[in-house]
Amino acid sequence: SKLKLRAVDLEQGIRELLKDYNGTGLAMRLYQHPLVSGLYRGTYQPSELRPDPDPQKIRYSRGSNLPSYIPAETFAQALMDLLKPASTTMSSSAKDASAPPNSPIENQSSTGPSILPVNPPSLLPFRNAILALGDTPVQRALLPLIDAAGGDISKARANIQNWYNNSMDRVAGWYKRRVQQIIFVIGFIIVVCMNADSIAIFNNLANERPLRGAIVDAAERIPPKRTSDTVQVFAAKAGIDSLYQLGMPIGWNWKSQLNPNHDAMANLNAIPRFSSGVGLSSSLWQWFIKLIGWLINLINH
Repeated sequence: SKLKLRAVDLEQGIRELLKDYNGTGLAMRLYQHPLVSGLYRGTYQPSELRPDPDPQKIRYSRGSNLPSYIPAETFAQALMDLLKPASTTMSSSAKDASAPPNSPIENQSSTGPSILPVNPPSLLPFRNAILALGDTPVQRALLPLIDAAGGDISKARANIQNWYNNSMDRVAGWYKRRVQQIIFVIGFIIVVCMNADSIAIFNNLANERPLRGAIVDAAERIPPKRTSDTVQVFAAKAGIDSLYQLGMPIGWNWKSQLNPNHDAMANLNAIPRFSSGVGLSSSLWQWFIKLIGWLINLINH
């Protein structure tokens, strides 16, 4: 949230959708459109884009004020207005619709006066505006969407919304993979710092009957869930402390009476020793096993 990674991915996805990799064309105009600029503070600055040899990997600076989410309706309406701006003058049909009673445009019938229906807006001006873009990827993407609407501007707007939503599904995948990578790195650092080695824990519980029995006894002393939250928290803390006291192989310097080998550097459960010569392969194997134990713990949590 602090780095605004979702907003950065969204901005990159919109630039790629509109094929405006430098952010100086249609993407910039979209972000500066009042419908979109009202979703965030500040302004869109193409100078904030971090250069990259691959145009598709250019990204906006982290921590920006860009919006993390732009509704599909807002995107479609803003894009259509950019390509064919709405007229600021009242059309003749709108004037007729707003005419006062008893005006000449009334349709005199047996049931009384009625206002003539307003003609729906035509897609032809918008299609001509798309053609004016020239042979560009945006033109080739929008023309089939407009032609498939059959002259219905609401259907055309819905087609553009679907086009945007399909692209944003891919952007959501970018964000999810990036967050998973960040969480994996943070989790791995925590697991290593705590030396939470699942293989070492399994070996000790399998081979140390006193340790097994002591942990079972400690678990039976945990109060039932019907107790208050405060009591439950203190009981959990006491249980964790007892695990350390019992010699649960968690941490880099765990020692207890149940672990007679106090030389942690020589113990697989703590820090495998790097040995030169013949013992090097054994040390490397021990470190490999420890790495696997860390990863098992990380994946399980």
